[in-house]
Amino acid sequence: MAHPSRPGPHGYRGQPDPPIYTALLARWAADGRTLPGRQDPDWSRIVSAPIWPSGPLFGG
Repeated sequence: MAHPSRPGPHGYRGQPDPPIYTALLARWAADGRTLPGRQDPDWSRIVSAPIWPSGPLFGG
């Protein structure tokens, strides 16, 4: 449960996001940053990689 004095997730408690927050998300999206509530493609790529290296340099 979220603390009442802390901001919640997008549209918290059914209220629309303040314009400054919407503008910040638009700016981050334009810069190619990861946004709250959206999948991070870099993180997905990293965690889906094999744990141990393979290939000719690693004997596999």
